[in-house]
Amino acid sequence: MSWRRRLSKKYNAPFFVATIVVLLNASCGFTPVHKQDSQNQTREYLSLIKVAPINGKRGVQLRNRLEEKIYPTGPKQHPRYRLSVDLNSSTEAVLIQLDNTATRHNLKMNATFILSKITSGAQLYTGKAVSVGSYNVVDSEFATIVAEDNAAERAAREISEEILDLLVVFFSRFD
Repeated sequence: MSWRRRLSKKYNAPFFVATIVVLLNASCGFTPVHKQDSQNQTREYLSLIKVAPINGKRGVQLRNRLEEKIYPTGPKQHPRYRLSVDLNSSTEAVLIQLDNTATRHNLKMNATFILSKITSGAQLYTGKAVSVGSYNVVDSEFATIVAEDNAAERAAREISEEILDLLVVFFSRFD
């Protein structure tokens, strides 16, 4: 038997299966959210959002991350939508030594958000985002505070990305 026949018999079935999978995937109607032409329309909707002030230091961090992600080129002059976020955070000791001192904490941040129309105040979309950041507790109080702030910054970044993803999915339904 020639090498060509052996090769075609050996790779024929996997090639056939791969071709079927590609054809089925192409015909399912799946459209990526970040597709170029729909992304431009979604970006337009996102740029019409005004992010309301969020209370607290961590709220300011979250608002800054949201504004960076929602409109990287700057906000529009006449926004149509208002994004209100309620942020709660709690700290929990997770590694406790025999002398009852904690050496690691989890910082849990919960954000509940409401997207509403500015003109009518009608709620268009509500959602939740949660993030947990961990940090070590060390002998130096300054180092512990810096580690906690870093964990809060990471959690705020994750929450802002989650909120942005949810808003992109919401606005992609308008396309």
